Parts: sequence; C-alpha cells; structure tokens
Amino acid sequence: MNARHWRRARQVAQIASLFLFFLLAALTYRESQSLVPLDLYFRLDPLVAASAIIASRALITILLTSAVALALGFVLGRVWCGWLCPLGGILDIVSPHAPHPIERHTRWRGVKYVLLLTLLCAALLGNLSLLILDPITLLNRTFAGAFIPALNVVVVGLETLLYPFAPLQAPLEWIEQGVRGTLLPAQPTFYQLGWLLAATFAAVIALDWVAPRFWCRYLCPLGAVYALESKVSLLRPRATAECDRCAACVRVCPTGAIAISKTGLAVDPAECVVCLDCVAACPKSAITFGFSRSNETKASFNLSRRHFVESAVFGVAAVALFRSAPAARRDDSFLVRPPGARENDFLSKCVRCGECVKVCPTGGLQPSLFEAGLEGLWTPVLVPRLGYCDYSCNACGQICPTEAIPRLALADKRTKIIGVAYIDQNRCIPWASYRPCIVCQEMCPLPDKAVKLDEVDVIAPDGRQVHLQRPRVQHDLCIGCGICEYQCPLVGPAAIRVYVPMQFPPLLGEASS
Repeated sequence: MNARHWRRARQVAQIASLFLFFLLAALTYRESQSLVPLDLYFRLDPLVAASAIIASRALITILLTSAVALALGFVLGRVWCGWLCPLGGILDIVSPHAPHPIERHTRWRGVKYVLLLTLLCAALLGNLSLLILDPITLLNRTFAGAFIPALNVVVVGLETLLYPFAPLQAPLEWIEQGVRGTLLPAQPTFYQLGWLLAATFAAVIALDWVAPRFWCRYLCPLGAVYALESKVSLLRPRATAECDRCAACVRVCPTGAIAISKTGLAVDPAECVVCLDCVAACPKSAITFGFSRSNETKASFNLSRRHFVESAVFGVAAVALFRSAPAARRDDSFLVRPPGARENDFLSKCVRCGECVKVCPTGGLQPSLFEAGLEGLWTPVLVPRLGYCDYSCNACGQICPTEAIPRLALADKRTKIIGVAYIDQNRCIPWASYRPCIVCQEMCPLPDKAVKLDEVDVIAPDGRQVHLQRPRVQHDLCIGCGICEYQCPLVGPAAIRVYVPMQFPPLLGEASS
C-alpha cells in the first residue's frame, strides 16, 4: 500500500477501536453478552496491570494479557497510542486541522515520565490514586458517570416530546425496547460527580487546542510506558536520500517528534506515535518506516537519576500525606463499599476504572470524592439514597478487572455484611408522626427480615389512641444492602440509614475463649 492507504488504514483502525471500546462499555450493563471480554481494554493496559500487581502484592492473572501489548511496544513503538488508544482517537478527531506550531516547551514532555514514576513509587506503598490519569480508566469513568446519564436524559426528553404524536408512538416504543437495558441502563442512573467527570474530560479535550495531542505529549502515564519502550523499538521513520528538508513532515507531526537537523531529519522515537502523517505529507515520498535503528534520532527529553529521585520523593510524600489525613484514621460513617471489598485490601487493588459503577443495576454505586480522603478518590461507594445493593445481583464482583471487589458467588455475596441500618426515631413516620408506615420492613429482601415490627398502642400528641407497627432493626441479621433507605418515603435524608459495619471490641472473656 502507498502512504495514503497506510494513513487511511490507521484512521480505520482508530475508528474501529473507538467503536469497540464504547460497544464493550455499553454491553457491560447487567446480563449483556459479548464474544470478547467486556474489560478487554483493561486487560491490555500494562499500566493498570503493573500498578495493581505491585500495590496488591498479588499476581492478578486476568491482567497478564497486557504483556502482549507491552511486547508489541518493543517492536512497533507507540503504535498503541497512534492506532488503538480510544482516547487518542478522540483527540485526533477533535484536534484542529492546521499546521502545527513549533514546540517551545519540550521539557514539559518529562511530566508524563515523572507522573509514571511517581505512580509506580506510590504503588509500591499500596496506593493507586494516580491511576485516575490512566487514559482507559479516565475514558471509562467519563462514559459511565457523565455521558450515559446525560444521554439518558436526552433520550427520555425526546421521547416525552415526540410520544404525543400518534404516528411516532410505535417507532419510539421499538427504540425504547431496543435501547433500554443494552445501550442504556434498564433504569435511569444519577451520579453525584458526573459534572466533575465531564469537566475533567472536557479539560483533556481543550488542551488539544493548546498543542496537538497535548495529553499524549505531556501528561499520559500510559503513553510514558510506551515512550520508554519506543526508545529501543525497531519500527521508526527514516528519510531517504531524496529528502530536501522542506519541513512538510515537521508541520504535520501531531506530537512534534520530527526536527530538521544539519544532516537531514532527526526523529524522537519516544514521541512518534506511528501515525504516518509525515509519510503522507512528504511531497517526494522520502520518508519511510522500517525495522531499523540506523536513522538519526534525537531525544527531546532524557530521564536522569534526578527524575527518579524526585518521582520517588513525590510518591512517598503523597502517600504519607494521604495516610496522615483524618480519613485514614477513621472511616466516614457512610463509606459503604461493595460486597467483600472492605476486607479485601480494597484501596491497594482498585484502579478507579468505573466498571462496577457502570454495571450496578440500581445506580447505587457512585464514584467517591472525599469520603475516603484523596487516597480513595473516585473509588466506588454505595449511596443507598440513590440506589441499593440488589440482593439478586453480584455483577460488580464479576466485572472488576483487578478483583478489588471479589468474584463472589451469589449465595456468598448475600451473606457479606457491607453496612448496618439504623432508624432515626425523630424522623421515622410511626415514631415521630404517629402514622402507619412499614415500607422498610416490606422491602427488606432477607428471608428472616432484618427489620422487625413491634405492635404498640400509644397516645398521639392530639390525644388519640393509635395502634402502630413500629420498625426495629435486628442488627445481627442486617447486611446493609440499603433498600430500606432507598425506599423510605421521606423527602431528604431517610429515617433509616445504612452506616459502615460496626466493629465492636470483644466482650470480657470473649478473646480468651
């Protein structure tokens, strides 16, 4: 194929990869089926794999497939960044198609390496906070927490607007049945940090107008992994004798990897994403790609011992500060984790990918902000007022790519205590208002009912004698699923709320026995 055909092939590969990423993301909803793993992109992410394995001190076999992508980098360089990365594909689509200005701040390229080394140093101490910067986790969180809820609002709004027109009712019903539960969740979901996720993603896109592929050049820690490999990779561009140094390739290179030297072209292999734009732009077809390292190279940034030391200091200091914050001393009262996660060294395994948030059928799992301190930023937390932990669902554990949420069988998941419910008698309708309400007891999914009803005859403030059924939580039965809190009819905070599981000190004589 000629240069233009290769360039077109890259564009097709980017579109196909982008389509596959979003298709798998949409199919992640509960009970969806796929011929390929729904978490394929996480399994191919060497940064996620290395960080999770280092932080958890455990071999996560499902992530070992990332070794394929890692090996590919030693041969083809940053071909992942230029051909397969879904975020890179989006950036190429939205990038302004104009001659690229001369780069004035090449030293900024070192930021991504410092971020990578800091992330790995923090992982050695069991911290994965910086994985929020991994492009796959960033894009997946944005899709689940911002794009899908916003799309759902638009779809429902259009259906509401058009449904009164009789000829459109049948097509709209067909669309609703086909889309709901596949491309959209079965029930509308609402996320408390959707605006922040959207703003973060918008900032990544906006930076592309400052410099093409700004994210890839300066910030992406996964790009830094492939950039380090590209320094010794075999595939790279080279100029033939026909090159007259017209600089056409320099003007179109989206990452500024090419420079004109006295002897011809100098290419920084760590920055070349194998996009082939330079090949297509060369008026004399003087640029080719080959498996050779004989062409002139010029690194725009070199790691030094100082950068390793600085990164180690940043990583250790960040973890030390995170773990000296109040959140590390005592959990937030409402920091309810998914089933089995709390006792599974959760923060050392969770990569903030958002898969569990996306797959939760009730929308109860939410990305956290400061509930767990900065160390737990964007890790999942159950917010029962928005959605409960479905008694018949164990999807979050099945989809978690790092097993931070253990893969529990449904019978085992139903026995995991994630919280305990307590009744606020000052708000509970039968207690505070002397009116009947047994919603929490009716909704409790446990066979033996953790919420009991006590029959009482009381005198209301207006002098009436009232017979009531007052709810009471039997705490040794409650698993903290939160459906009682979700269904409580009160406006605002529920009268029954789920708190983190209590850990009582042993009774006198209990420890010795």
